[in-house]
Amino acid sequence: MTAPMKSGLLSGSLGGIALMIAASVVLIFQHSTAKWLSADLSVLEIVFFRTVTALLFFLPWIFRSGLEIFRTQRIGLHLFRAVLQTLSAFGFFIALAVAPLATVTALQFTTPIFAVLIGIVVLGERVSVRRWSAIIAGFIGTVVIIRPDAATFEWGTLLVLGSALSWAGAIIIIKTLGRTDSSVTITAYMYLLMTPITLLAALFDWAWPTLEQYGWLIAMGLSGAGAHILMAEALRRAPTHVVSPFEFFRLIWATLIGIFIFGDPPDMFVWTGGLIVMGSVSYIAWREHILAQARKAA
Repeated sequence: MTAPMKSGLLSGSLGGIALMIAASVVLIFQHSTAKWLSADLSVLEIVFFRTVTALLFFLPWIFRSGLEIFRTQRIGLHLFRAVLQTLSAFGFFIALAVAPLATVTALQFTTPIFAVLIGIVVLGERVSVRRWSAIIAGFIGTVVIIRPDAATFEWGTLLVLGSALSWAGAIIIIKTLGRTDSSVTITAYMYLLMTPITLLAALFDWAWPTLEQYGWLIAMGLSGAGAHILMAEALRRAPTHVVSPFEFFRLIWATLIGIFIFGDPPDMFVWTGGLIVMGSVSYIAWREHILAQARKAA
């Protein structure tokens, strides 16, 4: 009995790892497409099309669930989450337009670190010395990437860090909403609320896309939705601490695309800092797994 169980675990973990790597490919496709489109279209408009395309993609699941999924007593929290994710999306995609793809990708890895810090303040979560050490290491890696001096500072780095902070806040809200609302309800409200918010912002800098640009905008939105599904399935098949390190493949793809498409190769600071941040995030995920196992045993 022991051998088949181990084999099944290995199979599940390998499947989860493969799906996470596939998700990294799809996400970088979305990000590089958005960066390319931003040369001719407003970033506000790009974010709107990304949101509305994802909404249309998920509509069949929403309709199949019926009106029951809209039952909630926390509509204000859903709205706050939608505002935070909208700010995160705007910050991230503007950063993509003005900063190197690899730098933006590496700095986005800070999101789980910010989420832990917000969890400490908002939810009163307790953090051990070892996890604090991982958090500090993650911020050291962030400083290595940014190199905050007058010669190298870019507004794009500040924007992507703001985006990561907003997304981390949204993650904490998702954890809070998950106590009372289903994942379908949370997803439905996210897209339904973000669509009018992003449309209102896009109207201030609107330009009708060409037919070719419509095609790329739709592909970008669908790839974002597909990446989320791949990541969710990866996390279903394997523990977070197993698959999260393989998110680092995003930096590899971002580097290759930055070199061959945008002519913007990252320097060693981005790679070194990215490795430190990803190591920190992986350790935090591993500690979360250990603590969850301890709670389950208790």
